[in-house]
Amino acid sequence: MSAVALAPRRERRRPGADGRCDRAVQDPARGGLTLDELIVGVWEGLAAHATVACPVCGGSMTPRYGSAPAPVGGRCGGCDSTLG
Repeated sequence: MSAVALAPRRERRRPGADGRCDRAVQDPARGGLTLDELIVGVWEGLAAHATVACPVCGGSMTPRYGSAPAPVGGRCGGCDSTLG
């Protein structure tokens, strides 16, 4: 027999259309964000060179740059997820 320790579950927050994490995602049938709206909001924030809420964990996602001055994606400092 083995013991398993689980971390307490915390509410996950998701970014709104402006990329800010100010409300939880709800069922689209109830007026919440769709996956498309969620990702578009994050992309818009990254394209504006802003730090946005990660769509995976809610942490800080910062723009990632290639050789051009425009962002090519984003990387989360919390869960290491990438978008791009």
